[in-house]
Amino acid sequence: MPETPELHAPAADTAATAHDAAAGGAAVHHGFNFNSLNGSHNTAYPAIEWVHGYAPQLILNLPAYAAKNHATLTHSDAFAAAQPSPAQSEWAQSWLAGMPETAKTMDASSLAKAMTVAESSAWATMPQPLAFLNHQSFWSTIALALAALVLLVTHRRKPDQHKPANRVQHMLEAVVLYVRDEIVRPNIPQHPERWTPFLASLFLAILTMNLFGLVPLFGTITSNIFMTFAWATVIFILMIYQGMRHNGLGFWLKLVPVKWSWNPADMFVFTLLLALEWMSMVIKPAVLALRLFANILAGHTVLLVFMCLGFIVHASNPESVGMTLGLGALGWVVAIAFYFLEVLVALVQAYIFVMLSAVFIGSCIHPEH
Repeated sequence: MPETPELHAPAADTAATAHDAAAGGAAVHHGFNFNSLNGSHNTAYPAIEWVHGYAPQLILNLPAYAAKNHATLTHSDAFAAAQPSPAQSEWAQSWLAGMPETAKTMDASSLAKAMTVAESSAWATMPQPLAFLNHQSFWSTIALALAALVLLVTHRRKPDQHKPANRVQHMLEAVVLYVRDEIVRPNIPQHPERWTPFLASLFLAILTMNLFGLVPLFGTITSNIFMTFAWATVIFILMIYQGMRHNGLGFWLKLVPVKWSWNPADMFVFTLLLALEWMSMVIKPAVLALRLFANILAGHTVLLVFMCLGFIVHASNPESVGMTLGLGALGWVVAIAFYFLEVLVALVQAYIFVMLSAVFIGSCIHPEH
């Protein structure tokens, strides 16, 4: 989680910032900008930087990184002499072609030169076919790959094995049994064994990514609203499919807690409740997505605030050395305590997502009304 103070100059502040030449040609801005620092850590940033504001270790999406840091890169000493390759120029043109006109703030030649400067200062750059990655999806892919390695290769049960053979298998079996007995069976009583693999896998995947994102400098895709909405969309589709599969088209009317009547007042109540129930079918998965996204993002942001408290105080008043050191140390003490709380949050949010998914799917299979 911890990073050094923000050193990139925002585009709006270019005229008011001073730049120095760094090794490799990247410019350095000596002001602290928490918003940019938070953005590079808790949003879909197109590079991996161990020390934010200096040469990135790995650029995942070169044109996106050059565009995001265009103001800084264009003020470096290396920018004037940069000679983009034909491939970089073509990549810059194609990347800008996919952007809306209102978002284009530079031309292709300037972007290509910024890409050249950025690439020269980076340790490595992802090729164009893999440029869809950002630092959240990059680390989450590694997290899921490691989880799959443990589950399917190194600690997989043998066909003739009837009992767990080691601590990892005992732990995994405990998780699966808990999901089956405490989540699936109470909420989806019909064929719970069919739902256990899906929901147990979903729980382990979310938990793995949540915990992986707590490793310093790593990112987690569970703090990305688009990803959590993608998972919630899957749950929404399962809700609709299973509801109609088990109840037919009458599923949409069984959601209403009152019976149909030709009485005008009853018709009004029935229609109103029907609209509310249909709205809830969309609201429920949306709440799933927002809950997971908001809790993980908020937790990471609060951690970063406490860790950067000294830098924030120093940026507001450089003369107050004592307050900077005191509040900076206090911020780290609070951050360490809060870090252990975040470990609990990672577990609880994975549990809540899976529990509510089972509740919503089960309520569609067996409407209470």
